[in-house]
Amino acid sequence: MSRLYEHFLNISLPSTDATIAERLLKEITIRLRFLIEVGLPYLTLDRLSSTLSGGESQRINLSTSLGSNLVGSMYISMSQA
Repeated sequence: MSRLYEHFLNISLPSTDATIAERLLKEITIRLRFLIEVGLPYLTLDRLSSTLSGGESQRINLSTSLGSNLVGSMYISMSQA
């Protein structure tokens, strides 16, 4: 996931293609960054969702919510000591 993020972050396109792809590339990099930030940089694109643990699924849902630009939402992290 980290390598994929770096690829999209540093992709070089001709001017016209860059203009066309700008919004899409921004969305892709934002979502990949959130997956990395919630601790899932090891996931691969070929991994079936049925093989994810409960915690991995929750972190994917969290990164999806964070990536959707929600306004007025609060997330509370409950850690166990």
